[in-house]
Amino acid sequence: MTSIAIMQPTFLPWIGYFALIDQVERFVYLDDVQLSRQSWQTRNRLKGPDGAVMLSLPVARKPSKPLIMEAKLAEGPWREKLRATADHLLGRAPHGTAAVALLRDALDAAGDSLLHLNIGIIERICDAAGLTTPRSRASDLTLDTVDRTGRLAAICAACGADTYVSPPGAVAYLSDDSTLQDAEIDVKIFDYHPEEYPQSYPPFVSHLGAIDAFAHLGASAFAETMRAGCRPDLSLSAAQARTP
Repeated sequence: MTSIAIMQPTFLPWIGYFALIDQVERFVYLDDVQLSRQSWQTRNRLKGPDGAVMLSLPVARKPSKPLIMEAKLAEGPWREKLRATADHLLGRAPHGTAAVALLRDALDAAGDSLLHLNIGIIERICDAAGLTTPRSRASDLTLDTVDRTGRLAAICAACGADTYVSPPGAVAYLSDDSTLQDAEIDVKIFDYHPEEYPQSYPPFVSHLGAIDAFAHLGASAFAETMRAGCRPDLSLSAAQARTP
């Protein structure tokens, strides 16, 4: 059996995103679908002294409805503002200097590409934490279907995967669509419960961008804490039974 996860490359994804990468044998960035401008693809949260602070990326107006891989970052002074905000929010953390440097490196390397920035951050955290799951992009595959679930099945087939591990947010539509099962792909639901870790500004806030955990824990402890939140994958029916 070969397991796979397929996820859109989001901005500063939470620690569970990295745990999912770590749990599967193949990981594919779903970069050839339409960008949702007001989504986790362009924003996420870090912890400040007064609670969670939202960081956002400005996306150029044209093209108006780009694929993720086509989206351009807007011009302007926002990069330096983002660097300064990250330094302010993470600088007190034990490993804050390394975390801010990681973000700066990704910003410098991305040019005007949203995709390159988001994947650049993810890849740098994966490499620092020692995550070895092979990672690739959907846009590098030859896919004919545009149907949402059919596309997942096509990616699984192209990567030789027979087990698809999905985040729990997809339970409803996967339960109503048998495309994956018809393709003899076993559907599992990732079950993750994030661990608490020391933060510069208590009390603890969960589901922040994972760079917050990286800044407070360092690479090795980040990986340990990340893995501690994993539970055995659920069957689709078991996950459906949990859904209110």
